[in-house]
Amino acid sequence: MALISRAEGLYVLPMLKRIGAALGLLVLCAISILRVSRPPAPVPATAPDTVFSAERALRHVEQIAQRPHAMGTADHDRVRDYIVAQLTAMGVRSQLQQATGVGTRYEDVGRVQNVLASLPGSDPNGKAVLLMAHYDGVEAGPAASDDGAGAAALLETARALRARKQPLAHDVILLFTDGEEAGLLGAAAFVREHRWAKDVAMVLNFEARGTGGRSMMFETGPGNLDAVRVLRAAGGASAASVYTTIYRLLPNDTDLSELATLGLPALNFAFVDGVERYHTTRDDVAHLDPGSLQHHGGEMLALTKLIGNGPLPRSVTGDAVFFDLPLVGLVVYPAALALPLAIVALVLVVLVLVRDRRGVLVGIALAIVAPALSAGAGQLAGGRLRGSAMWSGWYASAIALLAVAITLACYSMAKRWTTTRGAYAGAMVIWLVLALVTSAAAPGTAYLFVWPVIFAAGAALFTRRPEIGEWIAAAVLLLLFSGFIYGATVLMLGLTGIGAIALALVVSLVTLLLIPQVELIAAHARWSGAPWIAGAAVVALAIAVLTVRPNSEHPIRSAVVYAENADSSAAWLGVLGPTTDAWARSIVGTRASPPAWARGLLGRGADPVGHRVDRISLEAPRATLVRDTLLNGARRVVLRVTAPSGTTGLVMRVAGTKVLTSSIDGRIVDTTRYRSRSPQWVMQYWAVPDTGAIVALSVAAGATVDFEMAARRPGLPSIPGVTIPPRPSYIVPSQQGDVSVVYKKMTF
Repeated sequence: MALISRAEGLYVLPMLKRIGAALGLLVLCAISILRVSRPPAPVPATAPDTVFSAERALRHVEQIAQRPHAMGTADHDRVRDYIVAQLTAMGVRSQLQQATGVGTRYEDVGRVQNVLASLPGSDPNGKAVLLMAHYDGVEAGPAASDDGAGAAALLETARALRARKQPLAHDVILLFTDGEEAGLLGAAAFVREHRWAKDVAMVLNFEARGTGGRSMMFETGPGNLDAVRVLRAAGGASAASVYTTIYRLLPNDTDLSELATLGLPALNFAFVDGVERYHTTRDDVAHLDPGSLQHHGGEMLALTKLIGNGPLPRSVTGDAVFFDLPLVGLVVYPAALALPLAIVALVLVVLVLVRDRRGVLVGIALAIVAPALSAGAGQLAGGRLRGSAMWSGWYASAIALLAVAITLACYSMAKRWTTTRGAYAGAMVIWLVLALVTSAAAPGTAYLFVWPVIFAAGAALFTRRPEIGEWIAAAVLLLLFSGFIYGATVLMLGLTGIGAIALALVVSLVTLLLIPQVELIAAHARWSGAPWIAGAAVVALAIAVLTVRPNSEHPIRSAVVYAENADSSAAWLGVLGPTTDAWARSIVGTRASPPAWARGLLGRGADPVGHRVDRISLEAPRATLVRDTLLNGARRVVLRVTAPSGTTGLVMRVAGTKVLTSSIDGRIVDTTRYRSRSPQWVMQYWAVPDTGAIVALSVAAGATVDFEMAARRPGLPSIPGVTIPPRPSYIVPSQQGDVSVVYKKMTF
């Protein structure tokens, strides 16, 4: 019996160690992922008056998000009046900035109505912190999250600040911008025309690209070290310099893009979980996570108090490297330290290589081949995902487990020609190369590679009990990377294209730097446990296939477009979005591309797929000649453009000749900061005034101006012979929603 117990102990204890090690890795991953995805609990309305309460703020969201309230709609004005009334009830005087906002990032212009208010501070120097959120929404949805949550947080923050016994030292400007969804128009008008713009010393902007999750600080102004230090002092932040670096490379904008021309320190916040509901009818109060609203407002209030009672203007600094860790909070240091830290990592890895030279070249090859194969597999897997599958944790798990299986299989093969230490050292070399490259080229991302290498090499060199150091290194690695790659792929990029590739690549690299734990868990397993992990990937994939599908919570986006040509009998009915389901096919009928006159009628974005229908004869937009002169050798044509009642957006386009310069309502159109520029002159005017818009175009002397217009209004008319069936619950209107468009061409 004693011999049996001893034998059982020899078998059971190693097994328990392996299970414990595997659970330890999973727990570290879970902690990191929860850190970036789970917002704080909402604070009830019974909280003290000086505290931000999501329950109180949610009452504002309920009023704001009753119905869609895009520019040019009656509900837009209802929301504007509600915000003004709430400020008045607090005893805060507000003002309305009515102006033509001309965007500098996109070919958009519109008649905006910004709501502004100021909370005076005790310091007479006149500098202020600007709190900003937009109150307009897209035409399709009620915009509870984007950006009803931001506007509500602004109102609740103003109330909490007013409840304080002492005012802050500096003024606080509240800016509820209009026309953000239309092309950042309200922010552009504020920067260009409002006298308070010169008083702003720091900007805080609050946005949403989903309906839940933590409020992440994802963008900063120039020289962000000082601003991020304030963010750290506020506490509770979710932020990382890798996100700010990535965001600068993406073709995305918020109102802060227009404020960037002021060159001020700034912090930009948004929550991004539930992106399937973004800009759809499902962006409603029922789907807004109150915890996300709490995190939004908690950060807003804490930062406003710190900045408002601190020095303004702020100190001029360089950029920072920063990231947040569980229990530690936000780690911040100057970006100038990125390269010296990488050199420390270089020294440590060289010392490791001096000791562990055997098989290191095979280890380096392993650390190149395994991630490359994993990335290829990720690309193949992600290329098949569409709709809600793009944002699924189950599909992400399947891709991640597939990458682990590939990496373990490669490691098992490499062990024929190398040792465990050699493979580990080879992985460190590749990580070191990434650390050196990112430190030189993109310091904001370097921490992801520098710190894991420093801890891994340091543990290998200086720890008397290497397993303790190896677990510390593993903890640093997984706490840094698990949450980051989950946030970057599942929440932000999705699992198609670069998202799936990045997920598989990073998981493979991380697995290679966990070789000590791999040896502990699967040292004697066939192919280092790769078949078991591959089996787990299959299980995750099966669960995903069975459970992840379009439904009312994870819908398919769509929009039905009726377009007619006022100059002929032509009309067109089509669908924007996927046309693979029966509902869309019933509308599209015989698939055909739209005629030339119907292309680009909705501004930026894809053209609908559909077919010809009978024309209804809706009211068309008009342009009348105001003035036609020669100026500096060019023909200057001034037009008054009017739109039918109910028009939300009017696309204007000049064909047949090049427009040299242009102005709208007396404001020069500046194209120097455009994201992209059309070969033709194109401009979309939102909320056209009843008196019309004044459009001035300079063209070559003697040139003819073919002026095309397309007026868009919400809703669809009754079309003879056409029945549009009700949408299934898993298909929802998105972006501009179902619209009617009337095209008109006039020649001058």
